[in-house]
Amino acid sequence: MIRRLAVSLAALFASAAQAQQWVQLSDQLAFDKIPPIWCNAARSACIISRQPYGASGALRVALTVNGTPDCKQRRPRYVYVRNSGERDGDLSRVQEVMGSTCLLDIPMTQIDGTRLLRFSVPMLTQDSVVMELSLEGLDINRLAANRS
Repeated sequence: MIRRLAVSLAALFASAAQAQQWVQLSDQLAFDKIPPIWCNAARSACIISRQPYGASGALRVALTVNGTPDCKQRRPRYVYVRNSGERDGDLSRVQEVMGSTCLLDIPMTQIDGTRLLRFSVPMLTQDSVVMELSLEGLDINRLAANRS
């Protein structure tokens, strides 16, 4: 029975590790509560804020890799998968590179009705790193506006 319970807990944790999640960034000493960000389980791809971009706006995404990204010279690519299964892709101009994190904006016109984003981040020492971010459960209104 203990073995069955341990296996069940391991399966539960394994499935939870794949889930996307809200991450609350908070400082114990801060008086204001910082709005949460939306991340994949590995926290390598996170939606951190809403940004002004044309008429509809954009979402700012932080892509963090192990190593040195080459986001300034080569643009990150992404594919978005709609709820209908339709796929499309685009290149993104990077807003900023901070250490091993590339910040980029994705227009809301590509986010609306999308269930999954798949990114390809160019690297200096290898071809690229691929990561995914599910948008299932994302509530855009919980994000901060204009936070980089």
